[in-house]
Amino acid sequence: MQVELFVGMRAPTPRGVVYTVSMFFFVYTIALLVVCIITASVCSAALLATHGRRYLPQILFFVFYCVETSSIFASEWAVQNIFEIDYSNYYDVDMPVFRILVGAGILTCFWLMAFELLDIHNVRAVVIPAVAVVVAQTLILVLMPYGPLRQWLFYTMRQVSLGACLAYCYLYTRHTKDPVTKQRLMRRRRVLGLLSLLVLCILAEDTYVILIAPIPSENSSFVGLFLSSRNFSENMMMLYMAWDVCSRAIRDLRLRYLEPPTSVVPTNPLEPETREQKTHNTDIVAHIESALPSYAAKHGLSKREREVLALALQGKSNREIANELVLAEGTIKTHLHNIMKKCGQPNREALRRDFWAS
Repeated sequence: MQVELFVGMRAPTPRGVVYTVSMFFFVYTIALLVVCIITASVCSAALLATHGRRYLPQILFFVFYCVETSSIFASEWAVQNIFEIDYSNYYDVDMPVFRILVGAGILTCFWLMAFELLDIHNVRAVVIPAVAVVVAQTLILVLMPYGPLRQWLFYTMRQVSLGACLAYCYLYTRHTKDPVTKQRLMRRRRVLGLLSLLVLCILAEDTYVILIAPIPSENSSFVGLFLSSRNFSENMMMLYMAWDVCSRAIRDLRLRYLEPPTSVVPTNPLEPETREQKTHNTDIVAHIESALPSYAAKHGLSKREREVLALALQGKSNREIANELVLAEGTIKTHLHNIMKKCGQPNREALRRDFWAS
């Protein structure tokens, strides 16, 4: 009797555990929504300041993700207050039309961000993957019987699209002959690698939760939660993308001076760059690489002219550009003359101001 009383006093009550878990998921979900809203706001500020259309897919991505996360949160709240979760509803895809359309929006924005990085401007290349996922998910819901396999295949279509997008970026990096694009992609290879790893984690988590793990019972700490609709790896992927997007947007905002920025060099050529100088120069190069494709396409610059312009915008002299590109100094002058003529600028300083104001 004493042992039973002792054990009973130390063991937590199921209701208390469920309450704790529910509060955790409540705070966790609210935090995800706040991150989405903050990231969309920062990107909106960068869009207004830089007039860069590349921020529009990023804004919409986090808006769509916020809407989808809110719908999952609302479904869990409604279920907990109306009926219990069991086999009859645990593997259901609630509001299928809404899920398919919001998912298509998320994937379209993801492909648009990837194609912006690859400097590809082809509407059909973005629409085809989204339409393929919509058709596949619709067929899965219509043709397959209710159950875990149906739900797993439905959500896996998204991971297939994400994986195909990242694989396309990898193959494009290996085969592109454009040195500017290749350099920009090489700078982002760590981001692409981490995103690929997270996509595999998302697929593994869906496989375990939907196909292997049992439905949470009444005595489980996770009772009342649609774990089959949630995916923590996907949340981690969103948080990583939010950090990456915000850091680049803040960098672009920091570079919006009245006077166009230039690279900083040590006063003494024998001294190495300081940490602040190196960070400043890296930010400038990264911004030039991200904004140059649209600027070059707008004015019809050739690949060689893009290379020359990128180095000129960094503040390098004609001789330094010639040495880096292994060309004659006179050839660099000719390229710069053609660039200024195409861009409608009278001199190099006006060209630099026009680029940073674009």
